[in-house]
Amino acid sequence: MGQEEAARKTALIALIRELHRGRKAEAIIEAFEASLTAHEPEEREHILEYWIDFYRLRRYQRDRRRRRASFRERISACSACGYPSSQRHHLWDVATHGENRVTIQLCANCHELQHLMYNALVKDSEHSRRIALHIARSGKVSAETLRRLIGWCAATIRYEADQGWVPEWRADWDWIGRTFGEILAQSGKSAGAEKADAESR
Repeated sequence: MGQEEAARKTALIALIRELHRGRKAEAIIEAFEASLTAHEPEEREHILEYWIDFYRLRRYQRDRRRRRASFRERISACSACGYPSSQRHHLWDVATHGENRVTIQLCANCHELQHLMYNALVKDSEHSRRIALHIARSGKVSAETLRRLIGWCAATIRYEADQGWVPEWRADWDWIGRTFGEILAQSGKSAGAEKADAESR
């Protein structure tokens, strides 16, 4: 057995143990072991690829079911504006970190605004920045809601910068102030005041 085949076999076994427990996992692994020995190396490679894809799909489907919000979660008030229905917003990106419990409940509008702010600050999206500013200028979003959203966004970016995932300067309140000074001013805060608040938490 070559190194690539051994690595694929290890990956398959790990997936099986992640999806099944105890005796069931060991029975499936035993069946694979017996089946693989009956095939030529080239066939084993295709078999392993097929079953790795199969179990990855099963894991994805399982995780999707876990992520589906419950009725109780959906009728929770938005943490930013108080609207009586919300959805889960992951402060740590699911695509990068997988399913996690670092979440806040946001209504659809606040959820969108949170992502627009993040995209403007981390991905330099001028399109997102302009839409976020348009929403802030509309008069339909309270100053307190804006303050909360920009604070959570800044906390997320600070965490990502501490992990080395984004440049340190992206978490700096001077950068946030240059990008969204108008929102900070509307919420009654300056970048310096927000920075002091964040450091005191």
